[in-house]
Amino acid sequence: MNENEQKKEPTDGQILEMSNHLKELYDKKEAQVEKLKEENLQLKKVVLSVYGVIRLLDQQFNNILLDPETNSYMIEALRSYLSNYVEYEILDIENIL
Repeated sequence: MNENEQKKEPTDGQILEMSNHLKELYDKKEAQVEKLKEENLQLKKVVLSVYGVIRLLDQQFNNILLDPETNSYMIEALRSYLSNYVEYEILDIENIL
């Protein structure tokens, strides 16, 4: 074998092409990570909101400060809020139908 066959180093163009391809892959992965972070933040907000309402309801049932009609309204509003979030954010119903 001669020296040229043993040393097949990539050309500058090939290196540039490979680096551009890797940058594209990296950018796609970064975008995916950012999207997941945003979704995670939104889910945390929902969980905290629901937790707060449940705590409030628990206090109301124990103290009987609000009438049953108000408690029922709060429970229905919470159920509706969670249903919408689950259907449109978690299950992504709009894209399924």
